[in-house]
Amino acid sequence: MGELHARKLQARHDVDLVGVLDPAGVPGDLPGVDRLPTDLDFAVIAVPTARHAEIALPLAEAGLPLLIEKPLAGTVQDALKLAVFDAITVNHIERWNPVLGALPFGFRARYLQAERLCPWGPRGTDVDVVLDLMIHDLDLVLHLVGGELKELRAVGMPVRSEGVDIAEVWLETSNGGVATLTASRVSRQPVRRLRAVGRDGYFSLDLWKQEATRVRFQQDQLDAEPVAVAERDALEGVHEDFLAAVRGEGSWPVPAAQAVQV
Repeated sequence: MGELHARKLQARHDVDLVGVLDPAGVPGDLPGVDRLPTDLDFAVIAVPTARHAEIALPLAEAGLPLLIEKPLAGTVQDALKLAVFDAITVNHIERWNPVLGALPFGFRARYLQAERLCPWGPRGTDVDVVLDLMIHDLDLVLHLVGGELKELRAVGMPVRSEGVDIAEVWLETSNGGVATLTASRVSRQPVRRLRAVGRDGYFSLDLWKQEATRVRFQQDQLDAEPVAVAERDALEGVHEDFLAAVRGEGSWPVPAAQAVQV
């Protein structure tokens, strides 16, 4: 993700990328805050999750706006330390997935079903599959269902790592919404499917293939119709909204105080 951030930001006419650090490759070799350029406008934290708080805290304390990769931190304790800072955006990138544009403005799901699978690979295995993959859909539950967590049941198991590689979660929120979430990183093929059920029908969204279908509840049949999906790069959308907030032209998208709930 650090490479992707750097490539997208280098392509912008309004950003000068002054340096790309690789703490994953050189542990413990990051410069301190006092050794960074004094005229920075923002920083992107795209390192292994366990190091988010270690790297982000001194930068946030120095007043630097931060874009931090999801999840906010590796532990609740570290996440709470970051949640007190206003100028932090957490990159829950699926909120910018153009497929979500198929949903009507203000849509609230009464039931959300998510399936997120990917083949095994070394990326992300410093955390379990919940923080690696399911974190996206947990955030979408907050975003599309709303309310506070009321009840949760979960099961998970290791397959290729010492942590959880497959997880199944059922949860209910305080406003009566229900969600079932499946995540696996030992799948043969990548899958990112979402079904969002409202009062008069449901939307089937394929976040991987960028396809959307709306099904309306009729008296004696279900009418399905495709919904157009705009061509838009999600990460570019994240950068656009984050940089607008840096310039003082908008609010911080997915602030740390909100992301800590995930």
